[in-house]
Amino acid sequence: MTGDDSLASDSIASDYRFVLEHDVSMLEIALAAVSFEDCSLDDAVPLDRISVAYDCWLEALEALHPGHRFRGFGLSDAELSDNGLLERLLLTVLFDGGSCRFIRSVVAVVNGYRRAHRG
Repeated sequence: MTGDDSLASDSIASDYRFVLEHDVSMLEIALAAVSFEDCSLDDAVPLDRISVAYDCWLEALEALHPGHRFRGFGLSDAELSDNGLLERLLLTVLFDGGSCRFIRSVVAVVNGYRRAHRG
């Protein structure tokens, strides 16, 4: 690993830590909700809606916090196959009370799961 690789790795770890420990703001949620509503996901399966909602939040986070790269931290295949996480995420879809509430719930569930399973 070169010095540049080490710096890139430190930057990725720092951005990931930021995502997990960041206090989510209403502005971020509102921006994510606007993006989410533009996606036209009415007929999408619940997991697709969840993944897109989290990606929309990461995009809003990146727009509001220049210099960070958050878009690469979307839900992984391993996370999407974890039954415990899926149960909690599917509850957010069942009780979807609008885009802002839905995105806030998805972000809380995913970040809580990741904090609990961080090594």
